[in-house]
Amino acid sequence: MSHQKQQIARSFAFTGATLLIGVVVFFFTQGLIPFVELPDIAGSVFTLGFILVFLNLSFVLGRRFCSRTFEMERFPYVLGIVLILPTLILSLLTERFDGITALLLFFTIITTASIVGTFLGIRSGRRKRDKLIREALETGSTGVKEV
Repeated sequence: MSHQKQQIARSFAFTGATLLIGVVVFFFTQGLIPFVELPDIAGSVFTLGFILVFLNLSFVLGRRFCSRTFEMERFPYVLGIVLILPTLILSLLTERFDGITALLLFFTIITTASIVGTFLGIRSGRRKRDKLIREALETGSTGVKEV
């Protein structure tokens, strides 16, 4: 398989897996979405929970993708957007929000969390990839890996 075909296959596989993860996240959290609109501390806690979920998932996806390849280092940003699309589309279809203001605020917050998580994941993936390359060069020069 050529290198470019391998990159296309990798990006297709990651996009499909990300979409599936996004759908699973929505189905597990759909009952919690209305609690984001609560005016007291509970609304802030649920919003923080959604921020942490999307930040963490996009971080892991970005790190994993960038640790595997040198090319397409900006592609995890696409994965971050694909991650939130099921929540956006299915929330609109199932009318989870009372008003448009709460809807826009929620999606702005989770989009920001996803983009920040992706940015941090890309940086972490680069460091992980560089560390693996250094270790491979060190063990490759001696031919024997120390235990």
